[in-house]
Amino acid sequence: MAGETTNNNEILIPQLSRMWLAPVGTTAPADATVEMPEGWYTVGLFTEDSLKFNSEPNFEQVRSAQSSYPTRTFQTTDAATVEVDLQQWSVRNFKAVYGGGSISAVTPAAGGGKHYRFAPPRIGGRTEIAGCIEVIDGGKHYRYVIPRTMQMEGVSKELAKTKESVLPLRLAIQGGDDTDAWYVLTDDPAFQPPAPTIASVSPSGGPAAGGTAVTITGTDLGSVASVKFGDTAGTGLTLKTDTELSVISPVGTTGVKDIVVVSAGGNVTKVGGFTYA
Repeated sequence: MAGETTNNNEILIPQLSRMWLAPVGTTAPADATVEMPEGWYTVGLFTEDSLKFNSEPNFEQVRSAQSSYPTRTFQTTDAATVEVDLQQWSVRNFKAVYGGGSISAVTPAAGGGKHYRFAPPRIGGRTEIAGCIEVIDGGKHYRYVIPRTMQMEGVSKELAKTKESVLPLRLAIQGGDDTDAWYVLTDDPAFQPPAPTIASVSPSGGPAAGGTAVTITGTDLGSVASVKFGDTAGTGLTLKTDTELSVISPVGTTGVKDIVVVSAGGNVTKVGGFTYA
């Protein structure tokens, strides 16, 4: 079919997975392969088919008498969850699964080695944690980084003789206006964004004092990080759509300047795109 793109290298098979946890505020990994920063620890072994990441946006629909279909749909909330069944019993994993709690040593009445007492958190005592899901498929690495999350469900454990008893970790991702609720780091080349193009710059000139509101149209402008007028970056960059952005021209010197659009997909230049009067 025209326009069809097939590439079996873009199929993901999670050959190796890890789940990392840390106190909220712990430095997050900077990329998909760097050693995890100090403060992170793995939950260890978990069942091979239990790890799930769920994104669950909620929507409302407006219905009108003039249509059998919704006349408008709008998103009301966003949500995401992590599910994984832990196979290793440890105080760290118990605290993660129960949303906190305390551990203390107990001296056995009959003597011998220490015993330990774990108590789950009381109402209002649950604590948030940071999480990171790591998935590796050959030379491709992915990390789902979650700055804030917490246990969202009760804990039900099967204590059957015929199989291991797992700890069900069920995390609800917490958000905020000051950070992304979650994001993905990867070295997968399939995530390389396309290079932008410039179709027009309007207006194509302005005073050397700067301050001109400039609209740039083209393609794949959604990942643009900055727009340079010659060697100086403009201000007030606004990405309106994938085909249009606006920017304020900086202070410049009289003459013709190239417009350089800088993006994750590469840079593109419109030679002589703006003239300072």
